[in-house]
Amino acid sequence: MVIDYQNEAEKYRPDLIQTLLVGEAPPSRGDTYFYVPKLLSSKLSIEDDASLPATIFHHYFQNRPASIGEYELDLRRLKDMGIFIVDIYDEPIEVRRQRENMKLIIYEIPKLREKLAARDIIIQDENMIFLMARKGYESTISQVFPTARKFYWKEFRLSSS
Repeated sequence: MVIDYQNEAEKYRPDLIQTLLVGEAPPSRGDTYFYVPKLLSSKLSIEDDASLPATIFHHYFQNRPASIGEYELDLRRLKDMGIFIVDIYDEPIEVRRQRENMKLIIYEIPKLREKLAARDIIIQDENMIFLMARKGYESTISQVFPTARKFYWKEFRLSSS
């Protein structure tokens, strides 16, 4: 299945984005995406569930959707709250233990403003939250987006809004 990431995300884009969550890139296998609802596993504790859906849904709703219907409902709830998610890099890419791909993410961070403008996403830095899956680019984010907030996934998942 080939996923049109931008098209899938646009289905849940708020009319007015109040909080912009920024991730690295779509999952490296290219067969899943946050904005394509799927059944989530509940085998892991929330502390150990490192998936992006668990991270975001638990942060905002203190749950993991138990069905595809609940997942869709939570996506609509995020939209109603003015929350939208974009990626620094638009294509699936493996970053873990891939030094060159990490460099690519770092290289793309300064281009993010242009990319957002091209999608007509207007947002102040202080309304952006970078969800960092790993260490290595926090300083670049801080330089380019000095008033944006930054969280590692587990920290964000276990906190609440």
